[in-house]
Amino acid sequence: MSTLDQPRRGVAGLDIGGSYLRVRVEDAATGEPLAAETRPNAGWNDLSPTGRARLIRGVLRRVTPAGHVLAAVGVGARGCDSEALTRELEAAVSAELGPGVTVQVCNDALLVGLAGGREHALSVIAGTGAVVGGRTADGVMVLTDGWGWLLGDHGSAPRIVVDALRLYTACLDRGESDPVFGPFVAGAFAVTEDRRLPGALKRSRETLGDFAAGVFECAEAGSHCARQAIADNAWRLAGNVVTALRLGVRADSVVGAGAIMVKQPAFRSAFASGLVAQEVSLPLSVLDTEPVLGAVRLARLALRNDEEQLA
Repeated sequence: MSTLDQPRRGVAGLDIGGSYLRVRVEDAATGEPLAAETRPNAGWNDLSPTGRARLIRGVLRRVTPAGHVLAAVGVGARGCDSEALTRELEAAVSAELGPGVTVQVCNDALLVGLAGGREHALSVIAGTGAVVGGRTADGVMVLTDGWGWLLGDHGSAPRIVVDALRLYTACLDRGESDPVFGPFVAGAFAVTEDRRLPGALKRSRETLGDFAAGVFECAEAGSHCARQAIADNAWRLAGNVVTALRLGVRADSVVGAGAIMVKQPAFRSAFASGLVAQEVSLPLSVLDTEPVLGAVRLARLALRNDEEQLA
């Protein structure tokens, strides 16, 4: 085979959440984008590590263009919530892709800092879920929160909705009212009587986050329940940053991402104020690109590390 006929090397990154999978392939030498795809991924949480690795292999085979072979793959995946779980998936993906492909896996939250061009950023996600993530100087992953909205996820869309509703029902118990939030609740949850709200919540529990935009609209219109829920969640999320730093995360900045952080300036402002009030002096920025680019960067860093070790 002549040099001209030899395939070029590519690098791939995958950002895998509980409901979506994003993949991007670039030329390893030039950085030219070769392929990008976003697809539903609702069954991810039910797959074994081997099943997840096979899914990744199938996606990569389909999107990697002819004329390129993958030299490295970076994966940021939901469910990699400990070093053991991360290494388990990394080993499974490596086995599926074979010895010629360098594989690096991390929790999907850590892609935020990488995508923002920061190797030592503290990643903060406030969207469908909420989590703070980073690494210590020794490379040990630290996550704070990310427990789901029933247990935590302060700053997430569903948690903000639930907390606003709790404040509203407490308001009703005191014989008070919220003339802005009350009509929103009646319309959003199709209830004509407040005492029917628990049943409506059971029917809506999988889509609670969809009502977050309405909570922010109520806050802007003067709802004290909505405003308090937003302020409380922003404060708790800032507190999770403090906790991560106390646990030894090495960080030179805080990078935020997720729909709540990116699309809701009131929340972002409250979060920034919470950081200052809790004596976090690191600069805050909001990710203006896709986290999957962090997965591509993860692949490039892993490939460079391999090549340096072989040199």
